[in-house]
Amino acid sequence: MADKPHLYYRKDAENIKDFKPPARGAGKRQSEEKNYTPKKEEFINSRDVFLREREERIQSRSPQLNIPAHVDHIQICFHDTFDSSTFENKYRINFGLSASAYYNFNTVGLFAIIDSDLFNNFIQEINKFIDTSNHYSNVTYNQDVKFIKEFSLLTSNRIIKYTQFKPHIIIDLTDNVEIFNDYIHPIELSLLEYLRERGITFYDNLEYNKIELLGVDEGILREIANNFDIIQSINSYAAGLVRPTPLNLPEKSFGFDITNADSELPVIGIIDTGISNQTPLAPLIINQGNEFDITNTSPVTDGVSHGTAVAALAALGNRLFPSHIGNFEADAKLLSLKVLDNGGGYIPEAEVVSMIREANTKYGVKIFTLTIGYTDPKKYNDTISEYAYTLDSLTYELDILIFISIGNNSDLQRYDGRRFVNITYPLHFDSEASNLFIPAESMNNVTVGAAAGNFENNGQICISPDGIFPAIYTRTFHINKNHPSLNWTRINKRLYKPDLCHYAGDYDDKLSPEHAGLKVLSSQPGIFYDKEVGTSYAVPLAANIAAKLLKKYPSLSDNMQTVKALLLNGAFCETIEDGFSDLQNITLKGIYGNGIPDSDVILQSDENRVTFILEDVISPKKIKSYILKLPEYLLNVNRQNGVLHIDATLSFKFKPVPHNQLAYCPVHISFGIFRNIALEEFEQNEDGSPKLDEDNKPIPIGINGNTTENYVFAESWAQDYYYKAKMLSNSQKVSFNISKKILQEENRTLKIAVNAALHKLLSPAIRNDYNVEYPFTLVFSIRENPAKGVNSNRLYDELYALNDAELLNLADANLDAEQNQE
Repeated sequence: MADKPHLYYRKDAENIKDFKPPARGAGKRQSEEKNYTPKKEEFINSRDVFLREREERIQSRSPQLNIPAHVDHIQICFHDTFDSSTFENKYRINFGLSASAYYNFNTVGLFAIIDSDLFNNFIQEINKFIDTSNHYSNVTYNQDVKFIKEFSLLTSNRIIKYTQFKPHIIIDLTDNVEIFNDYIHPIELSLLEYLRERGITFYDNLEYNKIELLGVDEGILREIANNFDIIQSINSYAAGLVRPTPLNLPEKSFGFDITNADSELPVIGIIDTGISNQTPLAPLIINQGNEFDITNTSPVTDGVSHGTAVAALAALGNRLFPSHIGNFEADAKLLSLKVLDNGGGYIPEAEVVSMIREANTKYGVKIFTLTIGYTDPKKYNDTISEYAYTLDSLTYELDILIFISIGNNSDLQRYDGRRFVNITYPLHFDSEASNLFIPAESMNNVTVGAAAGNFENNGQICISPDGIFPAIYTRTFHINKNHPSLNWTRINKRLYKPDLCHYAGDYDDKLSPEHAGLKVLSSQPGIFYDKEVGTSYAVPLAANIAAKLLKKYPSLSDNMQTVKALLLNGAFCETIEDGFSDLQNITLKGIYGNGIPDSDVILQSDENRVTFILEDVISPKKIKSYILKLPEYLLNVNRQNGVLHIDATLSFKFKPVPHNQLAYCPVHISFGIFRNIALEEFEQNEDGSPKLDEDNKPIPIGINGNTTENYVFAESWAQDYYYKAKMLSNSQKVSFNISKKILQEENRTLKIAVNAALHKLLSPAIRNDYNVEYPFTLVFSIRENPAKGVNSNRLYDELYALNDAELLNLADANLDAEQNQE
């Protein structure tokens, strides 16, 4: 079957209107306590402890440091999600509190005390509540305090988050425009001077509101927490490789050569332990001298064989399987960004960011692999980390794509000499210990988990039930769907990590990687290949497909979210759901993502499967529609149900909102493929006047403002955003079939609709900053299902003509012309 290039959908939107979501009843809210005695006791305790700790904090400060300003922060825990869009300003006016951060699904807020007199009013309102015996009539206190569950001072003990001290310290600074000039900036300057005077190695990454410290002792750290009142949190991290012992496969040589090292190829930045130039990869490495190395060794040496193995898979994909003997064409050149020289240590995030930025500027690198993360799993429902926020911001700015390892479950390395203990597949995925590593929660980038296959038919000997299943060591999304703050109105089924999985080997029936592991290139002299497992090796295989896309369609480098959408749209989850039905805290999507990518589907269309790329922009509060026409011959095929199958994926990048868990992704963009009705139309009386409903409003019969059952024939909107307290996803995928009946009823015409809205919990202070146009990509693949095993081989050409599509430009102009002639 002939390969054909994908198609750009170039038609302008058929219509654009102000978005009107269908009216619905209010969501369920947690009921407040009717017996206020427990709340009274909690308020007494909160008040007394707060006042005592505030005095203790004042006494613990060191006057000799001459810090120019001080500001206290209060943590308030609410009974439910705090509606910042409405109450943030009230708290400022009534209580002298300015919001700095929201977390725990915005049920906890951190506020700076910016007016002492007004804050005294807050304490007085708490006292009035405590003194009130009848809370149902003649209430004299501010009713807003009833929504508060408890409150506390942000003390040094609450600032310091880590449980085990490690040499790499991340200080997360307060981000609050309202107190920047009077407090944040002068205290910031004082803190930097403090660090310089004491000779502490640090990176002041103030653009992302953080400072990294290396080699500091805990006494200094405690003094910083006690005195500099612009710190929200202090965390301690270690980064490293989690991997089994390599088995050093007996080989006499590498056995292969690269034949196209002089060709124009995309460049993949390998953020790792270096890439050895003593392997056949040498001609692909573009580093000049010792650039992009923070270890003071060399970017083209690799003492632990990790970066070299990752680089080989990134450049060559699965070409070395099962046989690595021969000459091979590479899909990408390699830039070594060396951040470790051994199996573990600390990695300054600021250095990683600086190297990514420089690689993009100097060499135009658009694709990066990041397989070295922190080695502690995220807690259930924890907020986005500073590292993930930084990478999301960088990707938004540079239009790049970072492929990030979800991490390996190190607990599975406990081996009693005969077997792994206390592991029951897949129930171990239900444990918090299986949660992903930072920064794998990044949303603008691509997080990759591992499937158990190794390209060598290991399905019968791996620990997982089969090679297509998630590998036993792969990690999971950290959002626990059973959190008490979540209910059916707040769970976003389109929000999960990883984005996809790829084959990365597994443990075998001897509980080692000897047979079921993945063959990877070694940098150790005389060894040539190892047999290993790990999500680190799934990452470059996914990045390799992205490189193939840029190699084949160079214009895609102008929009890396299109590359992401193509990858996710071409990833498929086999029918393995039944094996995971007993899991309580996590869904299969939170382990497997969209599944394993099919490179053939991602890279090209054919006569019976067509992939369209729709790139456009949309503003919040708008809805757009597009016309999709389908061929007439489909009405005559010998099939009734599932005549066509559609996979559709939307992706966009966003500038993240720091310190706001629910509104981290500040914009909702969603899509649907619907019946052939107008975007906006209203029911009419016989005289042509609009028919009105009981609220005296026109009754909609188009897509906009209508009830979904009137225009949906399969999947509804990819993401539903009606209730405020929901985290939003910037990538959504739907899959469905189209019957012959629908083709007939809709006259072979469907409508694609896209709507947008700002997150409803964005505060008024920043809402205008996000009220801008947002570019988005919608990729949709239409496949003709065979009728009695036979396809028409007409779908591509007819869809191309009916929808005035445009061929994606191929790198080879001759091939492009060839495709036009077919």
